[in-house]
Amino acid sequence: MTEYRFARPEEEAEVLDFINSVFSQAVRPHDFEKLIPKVYAHPGYAPFHAVAVEDGRIRGNIALLPLTVHVGESTLRGGYIGSVSVHPRFRGMGYMKGLMELLDGEARRQGYDFMSLGGQRQRYQHFGFERYGCCYIFSLEQANARHALPRETPFTFVPADESHAAQMALLHRRQALYCERPHFLETLRTYGGVPYAVMNGDAFSGYLVALGNEITELCLADEHDLPAVAAAWLREHKDCAVYCGGQMAERIRGLSAFAESYTVGPFAMLKVLNWENTLRAVMGARPLPDGEKIIRIEGAGAFRLQAENGKAEVLPCSCQPDFIWTETQAVEALFSPLNALLTADPVLRSWLPFTLEIPIADQF
Repeated sequence: MTEYRFARPEEEAEVLDFINSVFSQAVRPHDFEKLIPKVYAHPGYAPFHAVAVEDGRIRGNIALLPLTVHVGESTLRGGYIGSVSVHPRFRGMGYMKGLMELLDGEARRQGYDFMSLGGQRQRYQHFGFERYGCCYIFSLEQANARHALPRETPFTFVPADESHAAQMALLHRRQALYCERPHFLETLRTYGGVPYAVMNGDAFSGYLVALGNEITELCLADEHDLPAVAAAWLREHKDCAVYCGGQMAERIRGLSAFAESYTVGPFAMLKVLNWENTLRAVMGARPLPDGEKIIRIEGAGAFRLQAENGKAEVLPCSCQPDFIWTETQAVEALFSPLNALLTADPVLRSWLPFTLEIPIADQF
């Protein structure tokens, strides 16, 4: 008989060995202690891991990493799902279903507002997740540096260490959307990211995270420095791609002025557990044009969404709705950049998409 439960403290080494083995067999050699040091380089991660145990052996595992996300003036509690693994010899036996149900129940018990994950769309739609988020990826090339960026730049990049960590963390917390990071530098090293301090002589001017030829996170003390920082990076690299979340309007405007090209797509997948809290946070994250819509979300209830004089409100109501959606339809309708283009409703077109993009370093 299969037992579904959370891992015990004495099982941490077994959990780590299990996920290393499963991922190494499926893709390439994995060492999660190095890949995700913010979690696996520290004791105490067992309670994050739901395990399916049969005959005393772990057959499947899914982890839910707690997140505290600051969105404008609001704070949301979320969880990012990762380390999804089933032993190759025991697939197709329903372990994932049992584990996802266990995680969903635990997240609701702890009062989480949402859960997020990456993965194949239809696989996780089955569990109530849908694509969401607005991810801009700007491509920068040498031609952009020659023709559109400063020829002289004072900026240099040094590998970040503990001497930079406090300034980096302070800059990180100035963003419109950010996640709390108990282990700041280790968080930036997630998935092999390499953090650099951006220096102007001896003065700290920001930081970035490089993952191959991608800049997955960039925080600057002065956004006006963006062209000169980009020029300095391209002075040392042939090309690069810079990631931006949809909430980074000033950064997006800045990069669009000189980037060669860009793409826009969904960030990951989302399941909202507390719609009232989540909608209130994302609607209050930036000033919205005046308007009002009433939506009904099956299983969650009806809500009046209202923006007036720069203030947004979300209130439960029993009025006739303008839109009726399932929970997955609501995620796509409200958080998708594509739906923001396709909607015919003028109020929603002026508001959408709402932004709740979890930075790559905070994913799991």
